[in-house]
Amino acid sequence: MLNEYTIEELARRVRVDADRKRDFIAPTTQANVYNGGTNIMLTDNDTNYDGVFSVNARRQLGTHLGIPSQYIEKLQARDMNELVDTNFNQLLQRPAKNARDRLFRTYDNGSDENVFRSTHSSSFLTFDHVDLMDGVAPVLNQIADNQELKFISSGLTDNKLYMKIAFPNMQLEVTSKQVNDIVECGVIISNSETGHGSIVVAQFIHRLVCLNGMTVNDAGTRRRHVGSANARGELDYQADTVVAMKQALTKQLRDHVLDCVDQDKFRATVDKFNASAEDQLSTSVEPEDAIESVGKKFSLSEAEVKQAKRSLLEDGDYSRWGFANAITNIASKSEDYDRATELQELGGNIINLNPKQWKRVAIAA
Repeated sequence: MLNEYTIEELARRVRVDADRKRDFIAPTTQANVYNGGTNIMLTDNDTNYDGVFSVNARRQLGTHLGIPSQYIEKLQARDMNELVDTNFNQLLQRPAKNARDRLFRTYDNGSDENVFRSTHSSSFLTFDHVDLMDGVAPVLNQIADNQELKFISSGLTDNKLYMKIAFPNMQLEVTSKQVNDIVECGVIISNSETGHGSIVVAQFIHRLVCLNGMTVNDAGTRRRHVGSANARGELDYQADTVVAMKQALTKQLRDHVLDCVDQDKFRATVDKFNASAEDQLSTSVEPEDAIESVGKKFSLSEAEVKQAKRSLLEDGDYSRWGFANAITNIASKSEDYDRATELQELGGNIINLNPKQWKRVAIAA
């Protein structure tokens, strides 16, 4: 996995992007799609605001209107641009009874084309990357006062922001086939401004023998971006409203970060690792067949299955722990930060299976 930014670079990039953001609450009747679904304009009386319609925003608005994305993309591939626009605009101008306003999230690029990056319900909580970083900074500083803090990687993709942090003072050994298999406790913190998942704080385990990471989702929190409905127009909250809206969530983030680095919870997680290291694959099942089954269960691509198989056979650990690490080994080599993070979570999902569940997965080929 590529480390896209140092934490300082990430903070600078987030603040630059924050200055470009403009959000609008409007009824769909004020929206008009043109150029075959590549552009969109909001019109309020004599005021127009237009820009490039991102694939993400187009799919989200299409889902809201009941237009399948595959249908639109098929029309675009056949240069049936007028039909794309007609599908959107007929439904935008004739909203369902009691239809609520939509939130349109944009990047204002000044002299260049603006970008409509996502569309949501008007009750979508705009808890942005800059809010997340400001919210977790105090608790990370609090932890750093008592122990070492190490940023493993950070990423900022079209969909999400990620911070993966380890605490080298918190290390334990997993009793696996690998001698001196040391893991560090850590935390993953992520956020999406565009509807690609919740605000996430979860336990992140850093395996030192191969520098792989694994996300364990039973120690953390997920918070959906849902708040109260907003008034129409451009979102421009008063300072005291912003403070009140963010304060409660920031406190939750603090509590859950501290929960993820609790020593007892870390020991409990490593106990799971130890149990999974003892959960050996049945001798009646070929490792190659089992990894194929894992690939089907967790929707791995053909290329990912091949990589996992190579890693599994090279390591020679056919326990549930070994299979989980074969999956996270793919993540460490991936150049797609979003996908790499998903694979680290899949590794944790394998650990969270009980022996009976694991047996069903491993022999399902």
